[in-house]
Amino acid sequence: MPTLHVEGRWLVDNHGNQVVLHGVMDTPNMYFNGWRWGSPWTDGTNYNDAGVSKCLPYFKKLFWAMEQTNCDVFRLHMDPAWTNDESNTATGFTKNAEGKTVDPNGQVVDGEADISHFSETLYRKWLPTLYLELAKEAMYHGLYVVVRPPGVCPHNLKVGDYYQQYLKTVWDIFSKNEYVKEHAGQISIELANEPVSVKNAQNQDDPEALRNFFQPIVNIIRENGFTGIIWVPGSGYQSNYRNYKTYPIKDGNFGYAVHDYPGWYNSSDDNPDPQNKIANFHDAVPVVETNPIFITEVDWSPIKEPKEQDTNADGSLRYNEMGQPVWKNLGTWATGSTSLWGHAFKTMLDYFQNISMTLTHPHDFMDLDALYNQNTIKPAFNGNPEACAKACMDWYAEYIKVNNAHPDNEAETGDAYTITSFSSDINPYSLYVGDHRLLSLNAVYADGHKKNVTEYTTFTVNNPSIASVSNGYIEAIGVGETEITATYNAAGTSWQTSFSVSVSKVPEYEIEGYTRLTDLSEITAQPFAIVNKKEKKMFFGSTDQHLGFDNAPIVITGKVNDNPINGFMFKAEPVSGQSGCYLLRLLKLDGTEYSVWGGWAPGYLNSQPVTGNCCFILGLDNQNGQDIKNGAVWEIKYEHDLGFTMKNIGTGKYLKDATPAKYDDPIYMNFYKKGSSSGITTIQREIENDVVYNLQGVKVGSRNELKSLPRGIYIIGGKKVVVR
Repeated sequence: MPTLHVEGRWLVDNHGNQVVLHGVMDTPNMYFNGWRWGSPWTDGTNYNDAGVSKCLPYFKKLFWAMEQTNCDVFRLHMDPAWTNDESNTATGFTKNAEGKTVDPNGQVVDGEADISHFSETLYRKWLPTLYLELAKEAMYHGLYVVVRPPGVCPHNLKVGDYYQQYLKTVWDIFSKNEYVKEHAGQISIELANEPVSVKNAQNQDDPEALRNFFQPIVNIIRENGFTGIIWVPGSGYQSNYRNYKTYPIKDGNFGYAVHDYPGWYNSSDDNPDPQNKIANFHDAVPVVETNPIFITEVDWSPIKEPKEQDTNADGSLRYNEMGQPVWKNLGTWATGSTSLWGHAFKTMLDYFQNISMTLTHPHDFMDLDALYNQNTIKPAFNGNPEACAKACMDWYAEYIKVNNAHPDNEAETGDAYTITSFSSDINPYSLYVGDHRLLSLNAVYADGHKKNVTEYTTFTVNNPSIASVSNGYIEAIGVGETEITATYNAAGTSWQTSFSVSVSKVPEYEIEGYTRLTDLSEITAQPFAIVNKKEKKMFFGSTDQHLGFDNAPIVITGKVNDNPINGFMFKAEPVSGQSGCYLLRLLKLDGTEYSVWGGWAPGYLNSQPVTGNCCFILGLDNQNGQDIKNGAVWEIKYEHDLGFTMKNIGTGKYLKDATPAKYDDPIYMNFYKKGSSSGITTIQREIENDVVYNLQGVKVGSRNELKSLPRGIYIIGGKKVVVR
């Protein structure tokens, strides 16, 4: 198989061709394999040499079927059923009064998070005779192999703890194996599965903790001579990679392994807007700009009717990792529909272009009964197009046609290496001031495939006051139009293309019952509304209640009567343990905090009281917050053409001693107070009579799609329409 490595934010072959992988994951475990290759209760099968002889044929058929269905990657879990020795218990593990295992970090662990019986001897035995035999068979069927360690992470980790040592041991043995090193271009390593909370060696929150936890493991792997790709997980069940932007892993051949399910990244069937999905994923996984991303777990299927919350084995109501209720569906871990959440998910994949994926289980992809009983390949869930099986079979059939790896020794001649055109995917760009949009410049080859060459392209902007280009993103700066010329040099030939950029004033809204403000002097403790214009989201609130939606409230609890706004800035303080949640304080330019009625009023976060001195709260989570010192410093200004801008200007308590921010994309927002208005209208642009907008001014479909939208109020032709 062709060798793969990382260049910039891409997986590439030895010729520089960009590769994106698609497949499924599985684990050699009788239970998870549906007892199809044995059972200790029916035929005496066990996790021993005889079990291996039954397990391997099961996977050979699976790999054959994956090859037929256009898969090119398999995620292999080195299942701990083979590596656990119940007769041994690792040092530092104890039992509590209820007989449950307590790990050296003092937390109760069970299931695959309990590694107290891990046997290094068994791992050394099954690595070459089972796990690598599975990898070998997968590669025989054209599948790249991503390997994850035995088990899942316990909830709380810290730098230097027993679990970090466990991962060091596993990957030290793995990366020393000669077969693994010989196939480093085809076998890659996913360092851990679903870390949740990772703290520093003192058990404190620390933005460097993730890097400091996984960097030493990376170092061991490299010292052993493994040169292949390493996939690094984030925290929050592999959903939070923000700290890696500032403190990235130091290595030359790695990407980030991410998980994604309906309900994560503020995206679900109830909130299926693709642009919202892109924005929230980019916020949580900003390293998508710098490294390839591998979504190693994802699945979905629609809700069973009538709607009913799913239950656990003990009968208790089931919630997902994010604390959200899980509804009964067709048989996947997560609940969602292809036409809603799935559409947003695929739009995100196609937008960033550098995201590979594996479905969480083969039964999410194909009908395993048909495969093993009838030798027939067909999608799971009876081919229901709203479930991931049929959708991914269709997607994979299209993806396999483009951006594939070429043999290492292929001569770089012919149609696959002859550029025929160079152009931008979008022309013209229509942006709002403050937009931060990914560019996509592609070289098209004679055989029909494309290569995204944005990061190898130079740009000339005719009017830099309108827009700029940085790190492959176009930044909309001011109102107006400009032309941008892109130049790409390849094989001694210079290719050029131009595209136009039109930047408009950030759209304004009218909200029924509210009046738009031009400064904050009119904001009182009365009900108010804020529109984050960049994200096109609307937030409502008052001193004693939260009326927001989209799970991102802003609540003002005090009276602000100083004018003008230019003399103030916000201090944003992250809420401990809650990703994306901040307390905001209004400060004067001299660094002193602005007092409301001689003292600070209590704040509310999603209707929950928040202690501490806060005047403004910006939150994304449903839990209480608390003050944290030395957060980001935001500057608020009012400009005539733009309205209010809120810009991250650094880190520190005051402006005068703040560390400058590396990323200062401003947020544009309008403030409103309760008062008379002319009613709800759409964005101040020409109204398209067949386009449906939600109340945030976001296009959600066309008139003929109205019946398929979730219940709520929509705008068509400037008029309110209710979907019941």
